[in-house]
Amino acid sequence: MKKEKSSLAELYTIDGANEGFDVNICKPGSNIKTGLIINVLGKDSDEFQKVSRAQNKKRMSKIGRGGFRGLGSMASPEEIDRDSIELLARCTKSWTFNGKNSIPGPDGNELDFNFDNVVLFYTASPDAREQVDTEMGDRANFIKT
Repeated sequence: MKKEKSSLAELYTIDGANEGFDVNICKPGSNIKTGLIINVLGKDSDEFQKVSRAQNKKRMSKIGRGGFRGLGSMASPEEIDRDSIELLARCTKSWTFNGKNSIPGPDGNELDFNFDNVVLFYTASPDAREQVDTEMGDRANFIKT
């Protein structure tokens, strides 16, 4: 029986997270690929950490201004959703659909790759957003071997 060498290289995920990973978007509830490939940074990436920290600072500042019993100091579910979509969009580096750099939008018009269109896509497609979020959080996708 062959013994596998131990390596700590698998613990270092930041470089890989900064390089990105291609997520093949599948039809909801299946493993059937749609042809849409979204390249995303990992949750250990510099960009993810920067945006996440800024969002947390904003929330903490809001809580601090509201006082201990300030009812308006908590982030609403809508704000949390917006922040989540923005974070994913900031960490989305590109997309291709059947070899093109644009995708069909919810209204059938082509969406070129840019921040606003990524936000629109993730807002209109919670399943794709969840697939991207899951893959971004899977550190195995970002291990450099």
